[in-house]
Amino acid sequence: MSSTSLSDATTTSASDPHAPLLRSRQSDASAARSSALALLLGRVTGRRGASMLVRETAARELEERRADWGYSKPVVALDILWNTAFVVVSVVMLICTVNERPNTPVRVWICGYALQCSVHVVLVWLEYKRRNARRASGRGEERGEDVTDSEDDEDSNQSSVTKRCESVNTLASFIWWIVGFYWVISGGNILLQQAPRLYWLAVVFLAFDVFFAIFCIVLACLIGIALCCCLPCIIAILYAVAGQEGASEADLSILPNYRFQIINIGEKPSVGVGKMVPVETSSGYLANERILLPEDAECCICLCSYEDGVDLHALPCNHHFHSTCIVKWLKMNATCPLCKYNILKGTEQV
Repeated sequence: MSSTSLSDATTTSASDPHAPLLRSRQSDASAARSSALALLLGRVTGRRGASMLVRETAARELEERRADWGYSKPVVALDILWNTAFVVVSVVMLICTVNERPNTPVRVWICGYALQCSVHVVLVWLEYKRRNARRASGRGEERGEDVTDSEDDEDSNQSSVTKRCESVNTLASFIWWIVGFYWVISGGNILLQQAPRLYWLAVVFLAFDVFFAIFCIVLACLIGIALCCCLPCIIAILYAVAGQEGASEADLSILPNYRFQIINIGEKPSVGVGKMVPVETSSGYLANERILLPEDAECCICLCSYEDGVDLHALPCNHHFHSTCIVKWLKMNATCPLCKYNILKGTEQV
């Protein structure tokens, strides 16, 4: 979005100095759609809806980053490598332990485990190829090449099938793990004496799955706690690994700047009531002064009330934040964290 269009949008939003600054740009239909994540976080923390929207957006951004990172070339190579190693080790051990006679069908369990690893490798490779093709089509669109709707539908269908297959494989792996655990425990010392190598191979596979599950659960808990209690930490992580379209310094320099000033009523300053005093930007643009009610004088990113003299930024959608908070966010993703308004394109993202 050009500097002129952004300035025009800001001028239009600032034409009424008495208009509420924290104004929703979402349609009635989109506002009616409930977010399970925002509702859960709201029940856990008891915070207001605006801050929950920011946390929902941060969670979505984090999930997108996780998916992109999870299907990057090094991670995919490592995933395929260790699952292929499990398959090779299983085949070699099954060949080397032909003479062992386990009292439980642990040999069948190892074959099933190797089969699941093989299916996982195939699904990961298909998803990796699909994502690479999507990135290539995205670069083609940037160069002006046409991408037909049928190609988009085909890509979406392939993604849906791959995800369903991966979900089924994960569920089957969980059930198969319980079966293997039961067979190893029921085999006991007899299994250890009659088939020691098969026994220890099954134990290693079972233990690896347990440690991996614990790691995923702990990571999910830490992310959930950070989303509820320390959103700036999540923003810092997203900013460090930002890989999508963000605002440049030139885009940020034309955003309206304000300085918050507490309004004094009588001898004492009024609690929470203040005004946003415009500060001239490097582009020479000077916005209109704004009055903030107590419930609006808070940054929805860091959940801190505005202090006297703090610097603020307002977006064309009329939402306002601490300058330091929103600058980090916009460099990561050039959309408003509340209403998804894209400051570069001048549109809302669905």
